Amino acid sequence: MTISLESTALAAFADSFEGAATVVARAPGRVELLGNHTDYNGGLVLASAIDRFTVVVGRATETRIGRLRSLNMGGTDTIKLDANIPGDAGTWSRYARGVVWALGEAFGPPKRGFDLVIAGNIPLGAGLSSSAGFQASLAMFLLGAGVYDKEVLTDEDRMLLAKTLRRSENEFVGVASGLLDQFCAFFGRIDHALLLDCSTEEYERLSLGSPAPAIVVCDSRTARRLADGMYNRRRAECEQVVSYFQDRDGADSVRWLRDVSLADLEKHWESLDPVARLRARHVLTENARVLQGAEALRGGDLTELGRLMTLSHSSSRDEFGNSSLALDALVSAAESAPGFLGGKLSGAGWAGCTVNLVTLSDVEEFSASVRAEYERRIGYEPAIHVCLAAEGGNFARLE
Repeated sequence: MTISLESTALAAFADSFEGAATVVARAPGRVELLGNHTDYNGGLVLASAIDRFTVVVGRATETRIGRLRSLNMGGTDTIKLDANIPGDAGTWSRYARGVVWALGEAFGPPKRGFDLVIAGNIPLGAGLSSSAGFQASLAMFLLGAGVYDKEVLTDEDRMLLAKTLRRSENEFVGVASGLLDQFCAFFGRIDHALLLDCSTEEYERLSLGSPAPAIVVCDSRTARRLADGMYNRRRAECEQVVSYFQDRDGADSVRWLRDVSLADLEKHWESLDPVARLRARHVLTENARVLQGAEALRGGDLTELGRLMTLSHSSSRDEFGNSSLALDALVSAAESAPGFLGGKLSGAGWAGCTVNLVTLSDVEEFSASVRAEYERRIGYEPAIHVCLAAEGGNFARLE
């Protein structure tokens, strides 16, 4: 599938620009297995990169402009490297300009211009972090093409890039996201999950087994935009609880919601905002589920991991309030399908996808069962993507 993407992008580059592309880069989407809305609260996340990618092909130029063409969005953009302005909110162009800005802030001004074409097969608006796959593939291309004076050699370099692109999304695009999405785009590994401590930035790659289960993404075919405000509202509700405990215990002792114990939250339950305290309880119990899920993987217990994923969905629905009728219908349909190990909403929530662990031998029957049951409940079929855990972003030079 990636080869097809690269071939399509290379052909489009030849049609759009004189000469041949010299660099190809790619980065994956991701699913969150456990850790819903924990990342920006300094918490713990268990996730996996998946084999759906954004591909960027192109070359550096001796100009002071960047010319971009997106095949998925059907548009073009030209960035003046010495006068980069944000562009329209909520567009792929704004994300691209944010990457150029953030890399410049981290590594100094771009040395050269560039021409490039972008193609991808990460479902858009579905909670699979197509935006971070886009950011990471573009960043890898720009570094691989020598547009910036920076090499990507080590995991330390990759963590710096992940934090740089998170800054781009926070400050340039205006989405108050955590580190998870960009981290997964750079650190994914075939047949592995990723455990990330978003406070210390410590991480661990954990085997999903051999053979690893399929990661079946069920797309409700409902979409939402993070910049519309729901994501930022949830973050503000979590920060309201943090502020309460900072006023009580001091800012040095409570930096993140993760620093509040569940016992303390329950002790002060009646003093807290009725909505914010529910959001906080979800985050704190979700951190505990991440630790339990990681331990289950270390012991090779996929059944336990699946059970925790299904509990996570219930908590997201009942306490964090970020599920929907369509997402609940998908989870319910999956629970009675062959090969189901566990499942939950993916990403920010409210719309988009669920993620399910499914035994490889049952994937076809699982998909058919979910498709039929969801159509019975909602009135139309979901889109179903059978994925596997994948490698993180990289680039290759073609000359």
